[in-house]
Amino acid sequence: MRITLDDSLLARYPKMQIHGLIARGLAPDRLDARPFTGWPAVDANQADRVIADWKVLHKQLSGDKRSRCSIAWLVKAAASERLRRIHPLVDLYNQASLRALSPFGGEDIQRLGGALTLTLAHGTERFVPLGQPEVIEHPGDGEAVWLDGAGQVVCRALNWLESDRHKITETTRDVVFVSERPCAHLPDPRAGMDWLAEQLAGVVETLSAFRLDAETPDYQLTP
Repeated sequence: MRITLDDSLLARYPKMQIHGLIARGLAPDRLDARPFTGWPAVDANQADRVIADWKVLHKQLSGDKRSRCSIAWLVKAAASERLRRIHPLVDLYNQASLRALSPFGGEDIQRLGGALTLTLAHGTERFVPLGQPEVIEHPGDGEAVWLDGAGQVVCRALNWLESDRHKITETTRDVVFVSERPCAHLPDPRAGMDWLAEQLAGVVETLSAFRLDAETPDYQLTP
C-alpha cells in the first residue's frame, strides 16, 4: 500500500504535513476489553484560536462551502456532552484529536485498494457519504480530497466528510490513521499520534508511524 501527498496538493499547500500511524493485526477482544477513559479536557481559549484558523483554511478548500474541520465539531460536542462513542478505534482517534487539537481520521486498509492519496479533485470523482451507502456525490473541482486506489473519494475537504465505503467496522483488522497539518501555526499532531500508538500497543500485532511533507511525499507500506 502506498500513501501519497500529490504534487497538485503540494503546489497549493506547500507546507502540508501528514502525520500517520498504521496498525495491523487488530485483536478485537483485547480492544473491547480496554476501559474507556473519557473525552480529554480542552483549553477553551486555545481551541477557539485553532478553530478560527481552520475556518479560514476551509474557505480555501473549494467544494461545499459548509465544510469545516472535524476538530470544531469535536470540541463543541465534547463541551456540551453530546460526543458519543461510536467504535473503540473511532473513539481512540477522537480522543487523540482532542488531545492534540488536530483533526484525526482512520480508514480500513482493506477497503482502500492499495493506495491513499491526498490530492485536488477534478469534480468527477465518486463519493459515498457516511451513512448513505446508496448515494453518490461528487467533490468540487479543486477540492482537497483523499482518494483510494480506484480513485474514489475516501474523505472530502481534508477531513470534513468521510466515505461510507472506507469506514471502520466490526470486521476491521488493519487501519491507517492520519492527521493533516497544512501550516506550521496549527497544532502539531505528533503528541496525539504518539498517545494513540501507546493505546494500541497491546491490541495490534504491528504499529508503523510515518510523516509526509514536500520532501518526503510518499510512504510505502510493506506487506
